[in-house]
Formats: sequence, C-alpha cells, structure tokens
Amino acid sequence: MKQFFNVTRYEFSMSIRRAGFWITYVLLGGFYLVSILIPAGRDSAVIAPDQIWPEAGHLVFMFNIFLPLLAGLLSADRMQRDFRNGVRELQRSSPLSTPNYILAKYLGVLISTLLPFFLILIIAGLYSVFKGLAPWEFLWPLFVAFLAIALPAHAFVVAFSLACPLVMPLRVYQVLFTGYWFWGNLLSPKAFPTISDTVLNAVGQIPLQAYFSVTNASTHPVSDTFTRPQAMLNVLVLTVLIAAALSTANAYLRWQARRA
Repeated sequence: MKQFFNVTRYEFSMSIRRAGFWITYVLLGGFYLVSILIPAGRDSAVIAPDQIWPEAGHLVFMFNIFLPLLAGLLSADRMQRDFRNGVRELQRSSPLSTPNYILAKYLGVLISTLLPFFLILIIAGLYSVFKGLAPWEFLWPLFVAFLAIALPAHAFVVAFSLACPLVMPLRVYQVLFTGYWFWGNLLSPKAFPTISDTVLNAVGQIPLQAYFSVTNASTHPVSDTFTRPQAMLNVLVLTVLIAAALSTANAYLRWQARRA
C-alpha cells in the first residue's frame, strides 16, 4: 500500500511540475475567465436565489467543454514516459503489481488534471461573490457541479489517454482524441451522425440537464431533456468504459512483460 501511494504521489508531483502543464491551463483558464465572467453588461447580471444551482451547473459545464480535452492531451504521454526513460523496468522489479501500478498512475494523473480545473473554478466562484453577482452559497453548488460534471469527464478521458497510446503512436492518438471529443460530445445529431445524444456523452451534458435543469441554447443541447435515471446510467456506462480501458492497459503490459 505504501508503494501504491508513493507512485500516486510521484506521478502527481511529476505532472504538476511541468511548465507546459501550467502554461496551457493558465492561458485557457484565463481566456475562459475573461470571456465568461467579464463580458459587456455582465456586472448587472446578478444571480437570483432560485438560479444558483442552474448557474453553477452552467458555469462548470462551460469550463468542461475544453478543459477535459486539454487534460486528455496532456495525459497521453504519461505511461509512455516510463518506457522511454526506463522507469518501467525498475518498477517491474519492485513488489508493486501491474494493476496497482496502473491504478496508482491513473489516480496521480487524474488528480493533477483536476487540480487546475478546481482552482479556475474557485477563482470564478470567488469573483462572482466579490463582484456581488452571487451569494456565498453559490460556492457549494459549484463544488457539487464539479463532482457531477467535471470529475466523470476527466476520469473518462484520462483512462483512455493512458491506455490508448500504449498501442498506437502518441500523435495519432492525440489527433483522434481531439476529433472524438468534438464529434462524440458536442456535435448535434441533427448536423451529423454522432453519439452525443446518448449515455456515452462524456462532456457533462446529461448531468447538467438532469441535476441542474439547464437546457438553454448556450449549453449545446442535443436532446429534449435528460432524466436523472439517464444521468445515473451515464455515470455507470462511463465507469464501465474506464474499467475496460484500464483493464486493457493491464493486459497489454502483462503481455509485454511475458515477451520480454
């Protein structure tokens, strides 16, 4: 167990120490904060008490359109790095099993990608409070929306971003993943055949509608209204896919070890 937490802590530390990691999040997060919170006339748009939850869900969703994409792209080389640097051979000789190694690495990378999202969200929430746009109670729905919308999306993309580059070139995966993200989550089925109107949607559209009652045009609605059972099924489906991706990575690494 100690080794498991050491690998998790090490992966988290290595991930957040990258200068490019913070530069990309600061640039994208800054663009979001400026474009969403400080447009013309925004100062007069005070959130009504009965709109706190919808506004919180909407704000998290708007950040969730691009930040999980960034998390997936930045996570794609984390497993490959161990092979390039020869660290995997060292880890293989330790008592840490392959499934525990994968899970520890997954948790470390996942937490590292959620951290800047959470910090950006806190800045957005505090800005809204101190500008008089929302009461202090607005921060609690923001946190709930973070767990309901951002966490499943990041958990999903990080799992596949660790597993898929093991069996395909890194750049190929990053291009395919970018195309998938927009096609499979944000493109309306009325414009092009897509899975964005199903429980396979990972961008958070389903919990946004089911739990926060946000169905306005600014959230790119692709269905009339998703229900709470559909939202729970959505989380279940994403969890199964996450488990499948990590299990596939485990099987591949075991196969590689047998060949060595």
